[in-house]
Amino acid sequence: MKHYSFVGAVALAALVGATPVQSQVVGDPDVIRSFMESYGLQVSRDTDNSGDPRLSSRIEGTNFKVYFYGCNKGRCDSIQFSAGFDLRDPMSAWKINEWNRKKRFGKAYLDDEGDPYVEYDINLDFDGCGGRNFDDTIDLWRVVLGEFKDFIDW
Repeated sequence: MKHYSFVGAVALAALVGATPVQSQVVGDPDVIRSFMESYGLQVSRDTDNSGDPRLSSRIEGTNFKVYFYGCNKGRCDSIQFSAGFDLRDPMSAWKINEWNRKKRFGKAYLDDEGDPYVEYDINLDFDGCGGRNFDDTIDLWRVVLGEFKDFIDW
């Protein structure tokens, strides 16, 4: 009898510790928005020039957008965090390439006016991303933005 009680307790603990389906982040803009809000961000939603969903938010004083790609019937297979910075003087390609050479997360480029942008892509196709992992991804984006602002002397 004691053996069955132990097995039952282990099974119950596994069920209690199991990740609920709702904690999975899939490419649904409303789900992404909800997770961002639960992280403590204010989020607004609109559409981009292609008619795909787009979220706008701010983290530690920096505005950023979340773009959705591969959208079909309300579900998108990837998202991209993006922030641009309007500098007084254009940045050189050499300088922005220095960021890309040294940093693993956050690709950077210059727009037509030499203003720097940093982006971070996330694949959400098929099963999406776990909720804790997505929270960590938002925190990583926060770190990338902070380091990028330091890098460009923002």
